[in-house]
Amino acid sequence: MNQSAPTPAAAEPEGGHLYRRVAGLLAEEIAQGRIAGGTRLYESRVAARFSISRTPARQALELLARKGLVRAAGARARGYVVIAGAPPGPGERPPAPVSSLPEVPLSSRPAWERIYGEVVDAIASRIVFSSWWINETALGQHYGVSRTVAREVLARLQAQGLVTVEGKRWTAPQLTERRVAELYDMRAILESAALREAAPAFSTARLGEMCANLEAALAGEPSGEELDRLEGELHVEFLLSCPNRMLRRAVSQHQALLLAHRFFYRWTARLFEVEPFLTEHLSILRAVIDGRIDAAAEEIAAHLMASKRRAMRRIDEVRALVRLEELGYLKPLR
Repeated sequence: MNQSAPTPAAAEPEGGHLYRRVAGLLAEEIAQGRIAGGTRLYESRVAARFSISRTPARQALELLARKGLVRAAGARARGYVVIAGAPPGPGERPPAPVSSLPEVPLSSRPAWERIYGEVVDAIASRIVFSSWWINETALGQHYGVSRTVAREVLARLQAQGLVTVEGKRWTAPQLTERRVAELYDMRAILESAALREAAPAFSTARLGEMCANLEAALAGEPSGEELDRLEGELHVEFLLSCPNRMLRRAVSQHQALLLAHRFFYRWTARLFEVEPFLTEHLSILRAVIDGRIDAAAEEIAAHLMASKRRAMRRIDEVRALVRLEELGYLKPLR
């Protein structure tokens, strides 16, 4: 399998133009001689120094390369070599190595949260092909975070059903037709029950806002990110407000596909002329507002059965479109 996974016009995981800020700071240090010519810059060390994930770190180094400040170390070597700036002259004190430069945190978000979206995308793009073994240590090394942080990310994904633990190994099960069917069948049972419990206490004003958001999406051309957010308003925000803690946990554990849709929608946002779930969600929420709770519970079950068929179609589309790059922390299970 050729393995490269480009994302179609995806937003930067850290938001804004974080990589440009990092590139600017590094360029300034190169110009000032704090980072000398010939110094090797590694993606993982840049990520660790600025408390960011590896994606913006890589983008920052690529930007410096385009500006002629660094060059790729070579086909068989890792990292980039600084080509701007002069080495210290006789008697001059050499600049400090990059590893000893002070940390400059650019994000106050928890470490697990900064890499969470990238890990979800990496796994979601691969489970359409096969099941995968996830190496916890390699995951931490890849993103420049500790093993504890890597374990926290995986534990959160386990709670949401995207990964499982088999023995002492983290695995991401393939989205086979059978697994998809079983997940949706369980969701239909659990989410109908959660709706009945969530409805009495949930804000009617907020339900009205959710309906307005769906109506706006139906009138426009929502992006994949917007579709993902609208899915979450009903299936996460509303349903997981139910007071039954055990039911909330069970609902969350069977929403692996909902999590994977974060990735799928970016590739299949135009699969349908009008996204079918928008009208289905709108009908469900209006029934809740009107106090027709039994009808709403029946509608959400029917909606999930229809979604089951659409999910397989999306998976087939993604499988045909995506080409995966090799990641050291993910190995296919044969």
